[in-house]
Amino acid sequence: MKDTRILVIDDDESITTTVSKYLAAAGYRVAVINDGEGALAEVRKGEYPVIISDLYIDRVTGLDVLRAATAGNPNAAVIIMTARGSVRTTVEAELGGAFEYIAKPFEMRDLLKVVKRAETSAGEAPAEGASEDLEQFGNMIGFSPAMVGVYRLVARSAKSDDTVLIIGETGVGKELVARAIHDHSGRAERAFVAVDSGAIPGTLWESEIFGSVRGAFTGADRDRPGVADSARGGTIFFDEIGEIPLDFQAKLLRFLQEKEYRPVGSGAPRKADVRVIAATNRRLEQMVRDGKFREDLFYRLNVLRIEVPPLRERRQDIPFLVRRFLEQATEAARKRVTLAPDALDFLERQPWPGNVRQLQNTIQRVVALGLPGTVSAEDLHPLLETPEAGDEEEASDLSEVERRLILRVLEQAGGNKTRAAEVLGIQRRTLYKKLARIERERSGHIDVPDLSD
Repeated sequence: MKDTRILVIDDDESITTTVSKYLAAAGYRVAVINDGEGALAEVRKGEYPVIISDLYIDRVTGLDVLRAATAGNPNAAVIIMTARGSVRTTVEAELGGAFEYIAKPFEMRDLLKVVKRAETSAGEAPAEGASEDLEQFGNMIGFSPAMVGVYRLVARSAKSDDTVLIIGETGVGKELVARAIHDHSGRAERAFVAVDSGAIPGTLWESEIFGSVRGAFTGADRDRPGVADSARGGTIFFDEIGEIPLDFQAKLLRFLQEKEYRPVGSGAPRKADVRVIAATNRRLEQMVRDGKFREDLFYRLNVLRIEVPPLRERRQDIPFLVRRFLEQATEAARKRVTLAPDALDFLERQPWPGNVRQLQNTIQRVVALGLPGTVSAEDLHPLLETPEAGDEEEASDLSEVERRLILRVLEQAGGNKTRAAEVLGIQRRTLYKKLARIERERSGHIDVPDLSD
């Protein structure tokens, strides 16, 4: 359909010129508008089967254009482009019937592929959207193209009730993705139950997930509901699904396929009414080849798949993440802490093997340390050098900065060592060893700085 009419909308004339010339050379009839009000008036006519609009035009947004376009022509294919996407805007565009949502900068040939797909679907009725409250769509942060892609998949997964497999390194925010899917799905009003697959002993899996009845085993003096009961009508999130033992994988497969389960000790099955979302930082395909994960279970989980990028692949998001984490930490601690420009540059250059979680914990440590005024890059060095291995007994005495940091974090955690270890970004046993060393230093009359400074 080389006579297809396309309308390109962007307040940046260089963008509309480039896009229009490229599409015109491909044989399309292209019109251009560079202001929001003019765009709304034009799309309401319903004369363009394909519309390409920037998300932020002026006072008018691409979402306004999307609504006006679908009102004028319900079958119009609206392509939203943006340099700064977010969960909220991506999902609103997706649920509002946008044909595609692409992040700037993009290759023109990729845009052309989208336009060609839009041509063939312009006569199809758009999928019916949902009516959930878009303001409450999770806590994911980021405007990078990689995250825009995640948001789009989250929105599409929220429309479905199929199983979802979320892939990503430790600390990238896989549970946030799972919660966002649940919160924007038809099950949002029911429970979201997270299961830490690595924390359940192999012998307890069946009773933990499916529950048990009175008399099922010694000490079972009452019926005990399992996760499947607690999450009825809602979502079960299996975190680190690769940790599930092989003997339970067969039972989980049946649970997913047959939509039923049998509590331990019960003679009758129960119908399951839950959606399952799973996540892992392991290579399940390799585990399947190694015989450590059932192939049929892998395929049953891998219906919808979302790969969450590591922080090193979305460094442009770090300033936004830092700002959010700093606001949260300073508000909780009731402190005024700011970052110098060189400190932010320093954070952007770090490898972040622990991803977003490591960055968040680092910012929490910055605030917990309580350095007055503005924090410089030099101040950040010791915070990123805290060892996480479990063999610190042979290490030399703790530095003054580290002693002060540990004690201050422990104080702010109300003495809760588990919480303090989480904020410090170290294992709990590591914290115990450091506290023991601090006590030895005190016994040896080594000065520990006063926390009232």
